[in-house]
Amino acid sequence: MISETRNRFEEYFKAVVLDNCSSEILGFWDSASSHFGWDYSVTVPGKRLRPLFLIFTFFSLGGKPDDAFQASSALKVLHNFILIHDDVHDKGEMRHGHPALWTRVGIPLAINVGDYLTGLSQNLVGSLPNTFPMEIHKDALCEFQEASLGVIQGQQFDILYENSDRISVEEYLNMIRLKTARLFSDSFAIGAKIMAFDGEFTKAHSQISCYLGLGFQIQDDSLGVWGSSNETGKSVSSDLLTRKKTYPALTGLANSTIFQQLWKQENQPGNKLLFEMKTCLERAAIREDTLNQARTYYIDAQTSLNQLLPVEDKYAQALMSLVTSMFAPVLSIS
Repeated sequence: MISETRNRFEEYFKAVVLDNCSSEILGFWDSASSHFGWDYSVTVPGKRLRPLFLIFTFFSLGGKPDDAFQASSALKVLHNFILIHDDVHDKGEMRHGHPALWTRVGIPLAINVGDYLTGLSQNLVGSLPNTFPMEIHKDALCEFQEASLGVIQGQQFDILYENSDRISVEEYLNMIRLKTARLFSDSFAIGAKIMAFDGEFTKAHSQISCYLGLGFQIQDDSLGVWGSSNETGKSVSSDLLTRKKTYPALTGLANSTIFQQLWKQENQPGNKLLFEMKTCLERAAIREDTLNQARTYYIDAQTSLNQLLPVEDKYAQALMSLVTSMFAPVLSIS
C-alpha cells in the first residue's frame, strides 16, 4: 500500500511541479527536473516521507488519499526549497546520489529556483480543491504559512550558529525543532486539519511528528559521520571536516577534552584527523548516545501513535510501518 501510494503521488507530484515550471522561462523546467532526479540522474531516490505522512494521516482519519495529494505536493515543494538553499549554504555537492543543483547551474540560479519553489508551495496550498470547505482552506493555509516561517527561522539559527564558537546541545535541539521537525509536524497537522479534526487532536499529532523530526535529524547526523554515500546519497564525513555543529559533534565537544582539541586542529593530509575525530567520538560513547537518542524519539512517537490512532485500521498500520521504516538505519544497528 505504501509503495503504491508513493508511486501514484510521485506521478502527480512530478506533473504538478513541471507544469508550474514554464519552459518559456529558460532553465526552470530543466533545473526542477535535475534537482528532483526526473532527468534519470538520481541514484538514491527521495523517500517522500513528509507527503506520505500527510496522506496516510488523512487516509487513516477517513479521507481519500488522492484528495490530499495537492497539500502533500505543497509540503514537498517547500521542503525542496530548503534542500536547495541548504546545499548552497553547506556547499554540499551531492543530493540523492547526483550533483547538487548549485554545482550544475551556479549559486545565483540555484537560489532563484529555490525561491521559486517556496512561492509555488504557497500557491499550491492556497488553492486546494473546492471539495474542501473554505474554513478548511483557511486553516490549512495558516498552518502551512506558520511552518514556512518556522523552517526559515530555523535556517537563520543554523547560519548564525555556524559562526558561534560554541552552542549547547539544547540550543541545537531547539534549532532543529524549527528547521527539521516543523515540517514533520506540518505533515501530520495538515492531514488532520483537512479532515476537520479538532485542535487538540491536531496538537497531539504535531507533538508526535515533532518527536519524529528530532529523531530523524539526529539519525541523519549520525549517518553524516558514520554512514555511507550509498545510504545517504550525499557526501559522507564532510560534517566533521567542515566542523558542522551536529548532535554527535556538540555532544563530543561538551563531554570530551580530546575531541575539543581535535576540533580546533586544521585538517591533516589523508583524512588522518577525520579518523582520529571519529575514533574519539566512538571511544567516548558518543556514537552510542546519538543512536540511542534517535531511538528514544522513535519509541516516543510510535507509542503515542498507537494510543492516538485506531491500531486495527489498515491505513493507520501503514502509517506506523512508514514511521518504522524511517528509522531503519538506527534500528538495524545492534
